[in-house]
Amino acid sequence: MIAIVGGGISGLTVAHGLRERGAPHVLFEAGPDPGGVMRTVWVDGEPLDLGPQRTRLTAGVARLVSAVGLEDELLTAPPDLPLWVFRAGRLRRVPLGLTEAMRTDLLGWSSKLRILLEPFTRGLDPDETVARFFTRKFGREAYENLIGPFYGGLYASDPARMYARHGLRITLDHFGVRGSLLFAMLRRGADARKAFDTITFRTGLQALPNGLARIDRENVRLGTAVRALRRTGQGRWTLEVEGPGGEGSLEADAVVLSCPSEIAARLLEPVDAEASGRIGRLRANRLAVVHLRSEFEKRGYGCQVAFGEPLETRGCTWNASIFGRAGVFTCYLGGMRHPGLADWPDERISEVACSEFRTVTGVDAQVLRVSRTRIPAWDESWDALAGLQLPAGIYLCSNWSSRPGIPGRVMHAGRLVERLSGSTGQSTR
Repeated sequence: MIAIVGGGISGLTVAHGLRERGAPHVLFEAGPDPGGVMRTVWVDGEPLDLGPQRTRLTAGVARLVSAVGLEDELLTAPPDLPLWVFRAGRLRRVPLGLTEAMRTDLLGWSSKLRILLEPFTRGLDPDETVARFFTRKFGREAYENLIGPFYGGLYASDPARMYARHGLRITLDHFGVRGSLLFAMLRRGADARKAFDTITFRTGLQALPNGLARIDRENVRLGTAVRALRRTGQGRWTLEVEGPGGEGSLEADAVVLSCPSEIAARLLEPVDAEASGRIGRLRANRLAVVHLRSEFEKRGYGCQVAFGEPLETRGCTWNASIFGRAGVFTCYLGGMRHPGLADWPDERISEVACSEFRTVTGVDAQVLRVSRTRIPAWDESWDALAGLQLPAGIYLCSNWSSRPGIPGRVMHAGRLVERLSGSTGQSTR
């Protein structure tokens, strides 16, 4: 028996893989609904995603979509949508290819020439910060106006506090980049637009975890929290659970922790204080997520705000043009740059979001909903995971333990299923 703690996309994908292999398993989710950060609510007849707004239809994601029968529910973004950056008082189009980079008004000519020198710079140094890496590769202006806002926006973090040995190295290894980023892009014959094979579902992204929980409903226990974890004989584990999905104890041969890092640290503390302490040091960035409705008509995936601009807004997803969501825009405020903003009352956050939306777009907006979320920071606190050893039979599979993003989580979960199918030895990350 394999027990999975946490019903987000990671845990549900692990459960799905085990189900396909006929492996006994049970998944515990403390909340009333599956999905974790993939949560959708309805306001004024529109689905609003409170976490990720979209994902890419990678092979792994496509297999899950097919397995739960959601092919007819797919919404695909137009392939030609641009990206934008707000800098010096207006929105400017992001170059998504080398030719466009030479024409953009986001960069001066010295910066454009600097980009062409990138192949002559050295490759990734795992001990440098992400900010240092991209500045060294492409120059200060390209980093502050283009690369930094988008990379930092993925984590609501400051790339100057994110080390390349963590998330960036994983990403570059995945895409086979060893030296020049520019040459890697040319070798693949890839225009950057190919990174945006973007989808959602008619009823929002939570349709996918809902579908995974539905087809495995005999093994998914919602509203049921794991209160404690302890060792038993013969290398097995006992989980103390509480909720409508079960009360009392359950024995398992292996436990997959697909929950937030603070919960994983709490469960591990009685059985492995060192591992618990390391995981407990990880930081998360808190964001205010503000859904707006506006008549702004410019097309695009959305915009980021260039570094140095005096705005609380870090970026905005333009759901209206991506998926035809009836004037819906999703703005993100706070993060590592202003961690206390998420503690402001909804009214104050709403005022700032609407005012800054008008500053960026020139068009008024009305608030549909204010919510908050937490994103693993992938900053210097991730050094705590270096050399982490877990007790035999304990595994990690969450957005803080390896590649973030829905496709990355699905890929990691699939690999873990392969390990669980034949592993009996010491587990590590």
